[in-house]
Amino acid sequence: MKYSWILLFVLLGCVPEPIPLDIEQAESKIVVSTQAIPNQGMVVILTRSFSALSDGTEGSFNQSDVQQYLVTGANVTVASQNEEVTLQELTEGLYGSIALLQESGKNYNLKVIDAQEGKTVTASTQLQDAVGISNATARIDQQETTSIWLRLGFDFNDPIGKNYYMLNAYVNPSPPDFQGLLGGFGGLGGIGSIGGGEDIGGNTTGGPPSSRIPGLSNLFSDFSATWILNDEGRDGQQIQEERIIYNIDVVPGDVVLLTLSNISEEYYFYLQAREKSESAIPFVTEPVTLPSNIEGGYGFFSMHYPVPFSITLQ
Repeated sequence: MKYSWILLFVLLGCVPEPIPLDIEQAESKIVVSTQAIPNQGMVVILTRSFSALSDGTEGSFNQSDVQQYLVTGANVTVASQNEEVTLQELTEGLYGSIALLQESGKNYNLKVIDAQEGKTVTASTQLQDAVGISNATARIDQQETTSIWLRLGFDFNDPIGKNYYMLNAYVNPSPPDFQGLLGGFGGLGGIGSIGGGEDIGGNTTGGPPSSRIPGLSNLFSDFSATWILNDEGRDGQQIQEERIIYNIDVVPGDVVLLTLSNISEEYYFYLQAREKSESAIPFVTEPVTLPSNIEGGYGFFSMHYPVPFSITLQ
């Protein structure tokens, strides 16, 4: 026993004095994400990045924290060839337009001028040809454990050439009235905030979905999920897929809206990297670097057209 005490004193004596570290905080930059609303328009979400060393929240994050990182009063434009559209600020950090003429094959250029911080970010992307779902099914699968699974089946015709896709599922969607919002009727009211299209993670087959969106929640549905897929080994064929959402609260009569978007290769790998980063285990798995097409900022600017397919649950 006495040798244990001796060993303990030796070890304590070997503990070095703490070394003060002066770590420079990362510069705050504009973070861009986009959301296309079928047959409605598109919105751009602008927030500011912050350093992990910037406050003492230690993982907690409440609504007041979110507000201070929303970019307000910015000038946001999207230009293509000789056309330029200015997006209106719908609410703090959220800019939208129904005037954008989305034409496949055209290049679109985003420019954001943040007058408050005196910063400008730019990005460019190309709109891919629209690809729609040919047929789809949605079935409630009641488990013996009383949990409910939602089985989604869909198929579509893949054009020849390398293609990448994003599938979104929304339960009981209620699209925002962009005409009213842009006409000055104020705020998002009971619509909620952003959802679908960018966040990935969760518990499903064929790639995980998520109802969580960074900083903001669902835009126009009770639940939203996102998957990515590609046509590797199936180029130019009819692609059939199934996805399962576990432990979801749905009943007959609920409406499931599926949207399929043909996305760029760069956006696909951005979403894939997000998926890996969200499933990473701190201090165990290798950190993931998110790709970006934003010059002077973070995030991703994507122009894609989500083709909708609606199903009523039986």
